[in-house]
Amino acid sequence: MASEEGVVLILETKRNPAIWKNFDLCLMSDNHEMARCKNCGKFMKAAANSTLKKHTDKHCPVTKAKKEEKGEGSGSSNM
Repeated sequence: MASEEGVVLILETKRNPAIWKNFDLCLMSDNHEMARCKNCGKFMKAAANSTLKKHTDKHCPVTKAKKEEKGEGSGSSNM
C-alpha cells in the first residue's frame, strides 16, 4: 500500500494548477511518484489529473464536509 511507503521528497510540478493546488507530488521510497491529497492525506497515482479532480470533487471527506457547510452538498436545485 502506498501510504506505508515513505515519502522521500515533495516535488514541484507545473501541471494543471487548478487541480494540483490540492495535491503534493511526492517521490516515494521505491522511486515512483504519487499524488498526496493536501486535505485528507490519501495517496493516488499521479498520472491522471481527472482522477485527482474526481477525488477532490466527489470523494475527499474534507472537501465534502466543506461543501456541506457551504450548502453545496446536495447538488439539487429547486429552479
